[in-house]
Amino acid sequence: MSDAPSSFTVGDRLPDGRPRHLPASDISAYAEASGDRNPIHLDASAARGVGLPGTIVHGMLVMGQFEATLRAWRPGLTLHTLQTRFLRPLPVGATIHVEGRIAKVLDERSAIVRLSVRDDEGHAICVGDATVSD
Repeated sequence: MSDAPSSFTVGDRLPDGRPRHLPASDISAYAEASGDRNPIHLDASAARGVGLPGTIVHGMLVMGQFEATLRAWRPGLTLHTLQTRFLRPLPVGATIHVEGRIAKVLDERSAIVRLSVRDDEGHAICVGDATVSD
């Protein structure tokens, strides 16, 4: 192992990204592109029929915000693994905020980044750990 200093420091936070609004038009476009046309994402009555308050954003669309945030932080970054957990559904039309911090330095070129997606009220929607390297 090299004696070079790590390019990551435990506790460092990723720069604050811009909030992202997820309107129904984005959800429809994602459904079309992904082929995931589950009615809970597109039809409010179908969503209410299964106990949801209304349509919800696709989980993969929410999770994809982690990679976008990591790439904005360090464009040349390699994402090796991403483990996530969804804590609550995100209503269509919500605005999200993605946060991240270095949780663990693995070696001079790699680390685990702890990430979260929060809504405007500060509720955690999805959390995850990404193993990354420069």
